Amino acid sequence: MWLAPFRANAAPVRGASRIRIRACSAGAAFTPNFPAPWPRPKEGRKKALIVVSHPNVGKSFNHSLVAAGKRALEGEGHAVIVVDLVKIGFNPVGTEKDFVPGTLKNPDSFDYQSEQGHAAETGQFAPDLKEQLDLVDWCDIVIHQFPIYWWSVPAIHKGWIDRCLVWHHSYPPHKSKWVGKQWMLSTTVGPPTKLVSHPGPLTNPGAGIPYQSLLSPLGLGTPKLCGMDPVPLFMVGHATATPEEKQEMCEEFANHLRKVVNPVTKEEQERWYEPAVPEPKWSVSICFEKTIPPKDRPTRPEENLGIMYGEGATAFQSE
Repeated sequence: MWLAPFRANAAPVRGASRIRIRACSAGAAFTPNFPAPWPRPKEGRKKALIVVSHPNVGKSFNHSLVAAGKRALEGEGHAVIVVDLVKIGFNPVGTEKDFVPGTLKNPDSFDYQSEQGHAAETGQFAPDLKEQLDLVDWCDIVIHQFPIYWWSVPAIHKGWIDRCLVWHHSYPPHKSKWVGKQWMLSTTVGPPTKLVSHPGPLTNPGAGIPYQSLLSPLGLGTPKLCGMDPVPLFMVGHATATPEEKQEMCEEFANHLRKVVNPVTKEEQERWYEPAVPEPKWSVSICFEKTIPPKDRPTRPEENLGIMYGEGATAFQSE
């Protein structure tokens, strides 16, 4: 399976099974993972939040990318905070413990989204969740760094999205405090980058469908629902790479960040789509909004869904 080369490439974490998930239970003292004051960028520069998830804390290739990206951004005058979800023991499960005890709007019939909206109005979020919300409030761009697990993000990273994208705080756009912020995905894969970023035989496990298509709900739909601006995806395959090649990949990531984070105007952002110099040797940069050319988009949203049978299968077929 195509995931196997990636999994085999990272050494297991000794004691990983003993990583403790932090939960803010009633009466428990919360120690901030990111105590103030937070860094400040130079004038005209941005505040970047990098959220990384990989079990091999501090030693994985994903962490090498984060370190290279942090150095590059700070070298350009940007302020950077890194949230290492595994290292801090982030709790990925959204429950009633996401809210201050005794403040639920309807404790007899718990509805997570409704309680999110209530807490957004009252400010009664559990301290660990509030810290993450404050970090996104602080930043200008959120950069997600993760390995592909089963054509998606690791569970702990998905849990961050489930908990931290809060109704009436993060979405919908007319309620979002994050309108105008940027959202970027950076992911590592096992196979060579070209193999997973281009169409191939669907009979080939792990290939066939370009990964940017599989990630479009997270890279395009999610930020759009929050009123945020999607930033081009960075993707690189590294399972068989040598240390020297991985160093080159890290430099390509640093160059990608310089290109997409530095611009402050719409005109400058148009340079995202210009060929990179030097041309990346190992990685690929993909604009989610340009994966479907306008001429290829269906004229009606009901068309080209691929529905074979079931409710709605024939309702919108063209005559």
